[in-house]
Amino acid sequence: MDDHQIRLDFFGLRAQPFAPTADPVYFYATRAHKECLFRLWSTVDERSGIVVILGNYGTGKTTLLRKLLTGMRADPDRYNTAVVASPIPSWTSFALLESIVHHFGLAPSRRSFVAYMEDLNQYLLEHRERISTVIIDDAQNLNKRGQLELLRLVQNLETPQHKLLNLILFAQLEWVQVLRAAPNFAQRISMTYTLPPLSLGETGEFIEFRLRQARGDPDRAPVFDPGAIQVIHAYADGNPRVIVTLCRNALLVAGHIRNRRISHELMLHTIERTTVPDPDKRARVAMAVMDVINANPVTAGADGQEAAPPAGYRRPRAQEERASWLLLRAARAKQGSMSP
Repeated sequence: MDDHQIRLDFFGLRAQPFAPTADPVYFYATRAHKECLFRLWSTVDERSGIVVILGNYGTGKTTLLRKLLTGMRADPDRYNTAVVASPIPSWTSFALLESIVHHFGLAPSRRSFVAYMEDLNQYLLEHRERISTVIIDDAQNLNKRGQLELLRLVQNLETPQHKLLNLILFAQLEWVQVLRAAPNFAQRISMTYTLPPLSLGETGEFIEFRLRQARGDPDRAPVFDPGAIQVIHAYADGNPRVIVTLCRNALLVAGHIRNRRISHELMLHTIERTTVPDPDKRARVAMAVMDVINANPVTAGADGQEAAPPAGYRRPRAQEERASWLLLRAARAKQGSMSP
């Protein structure tokens, strides 16, 4: 039995609950995700045209795409879908058109812009009883005027009753600047939804959900203290992908020291040892640590009192500086006690 399996067994887990892959079994749908998916289905079924879903890295856009696509593929008589997984930024508008045509299974006899547009239009007309949709992931890679103009042209294909083609574009927030610079395209967007980061409460629910999905023996399951969740949320700023990474690394440490309780001190050690130094994130964590200590003063020192600062240390006046010192002290203390 390898070390990985031994640690899973220690926690009574059937599988790694914080794996880096986007397994739909571990997708925690927040209220925002559910609302976004509802709006997506509504706009698709109404053939409303262009939809843009925005969100930072790791906020669940690709998983929403997969859920939408799974529903469409389950009803092929109603839905006709092509997916451009990740367009290349250097693509010309014709290369983008080629990709769309290819993903609909078309092979035009002549390799020209006019021929491809004619074939696509004819194909969509022949399949107008079905709802045809192009889904593009990583749409922020489309940052050239010609690329957006091409999308506007293909989306203009229509009958007197409805659009022949829906466009659903999943993109990073940075794409907003590109859209602002292309009003001809932006004005045709029928719906935009921005996925927000997880709240503190959702962060705790997200962690518990993933643990529950992987749980075998509840009596041996790891437990994340409220203080640990507060530190995780402060560092990750509500980003699910970062939360998953922190929790996975914390379980590695906790499994190594045979401790099922994940405390805020253990999370500090995890952040100190496994993340790229980031002053802004460390400052947020420091303030979260202060909140935890103020709410639970017994955790500040072994005797229930705040540990004394090093000799010659001049106590800072600013709360931010004091929090930073406490963060550094706690992280260093854990480095000494938990080093492999």
